Amino acid sequence: MKDLKTYIQELTELRGVSSQEDNIISYMAPIFEKYGQKVRVDTLGNLICSFHTGIPNSKRLLIFAHMDEIGFIVRKVEQNGFLRVERIGGVHINVLPGLKVDVQGIKGVLPGFIGTTSHHFTKAHEKGKVPTTEDLYIDIGATSKEHAHKLGVQVGCMITYHSDFTELPDNILTNKAMDNRAACAVLLKLAEQIYQWVPKLNWDIHLIACVQEEFNIRGVLPAVRSISPDVSIGIDITPSFDTPDMVGYSDVIINNGPAITCMNFHGRGTLAGVLPDSKLLKTLFDIAEKNKIKFQREVALGVITENAFISFEEKGIATASLSIPARYTHTPIETISLRDVENTVSLLISFIIQLEKSTSFGRSQIIK
Repeated sequence: MKDLKTYIQELTELRGVSSQEDNIISYMAPIFEKYGQKVRVDTLGNLICSFHTGIPNSKRLLIFAHMDEIGFIVRKVEQNGFLRVERIGGVHINVLPGLKVDVQGIKGVLPGFIGTTSHHFTKAHEKGKVPTTEDLYIDIGATSKEHAHKLGVQVGCMITYHSDFTELPDNILTNKAMDNRAACAVLLKLAEQIYQWVPKLNWDIHLIACVQEEFNIRGVLPAVRSISPDVSIGIDITPSFDTPDMVGYSDVIINNGPAITCMNFHGRGTLAGVLPDSKLLKTLFDIAEKNKIKFQREVALGVITENAFISFEEKGIATASLSIPARYTHTPIETISLRDVENTVSLLISFIIQLEKSTSFGRSQIIK
């Protein structure tokens, strides 16, 4: 059994762009198998860990977090050996020039760097200019296309930010892929604790480490359909508004507890979001207050989770979302508070413990 910080460090150090989550599956599956009653991986790669009450017609709770991270895919290998790329997910293009990356070649992982014009030859009108994706190129030290191919790099190879896990004072942790490996660490800790509560469970519990969130937000849906949950709670990160450039829009900050989402919405292409079930939302607030678990309330535009689509599955599913505040989202230095992650675990365990057989969420009712 590892501590939460170790889980976070080891998970964020793994490489797993959308659709390439195998490293994370290989890490998490043995831990789930140690505690869960049934563990499986579906066709897309969703990793499902289930705990059953043995009670006929038990209600089903789904708790999920996505495994994948943002990154790049090689679009073209230039004749001179440099790589042209496309983004996988919402890569923060402002921070890219000069960054170190890991290229997942056919023969293994290669170090690479995102090129940038030498300072001495950067023209005045180019200074401060943000490059487009088409401008980006990656240097792997290859001298030609043939050399790059010999090194194992072909069109379609995936690329991630290079890992550089750093611990700052007061349990502040920084690395790539905190979105959403910090939440995957929560799932592992939940499995450890639910294992001890199996004889007392009143609901079946299903933990899902899901795929392709950063690419299309819908990778979890086949797993949801196989479970048909009554309630779905998603765990993800959310921007923290405590840095000089972010102060003002929201009161959500790191080290002040997980944010319980009152609304999120993403209008750029998806036109979807989450308005959580009111009973479920109130229950989470009440449990946090009763157990003196630090938490925040969140309304977030530009943020979306899988619950935006899960809500409309089957006959409708009661949903809620918990967010771990993070600075510098979608960059190599995503920064979180370990205490916020610990409080997320505590809140979810407290919620599971209080579930009774008759507990009901949603707005269904019979009207005469």
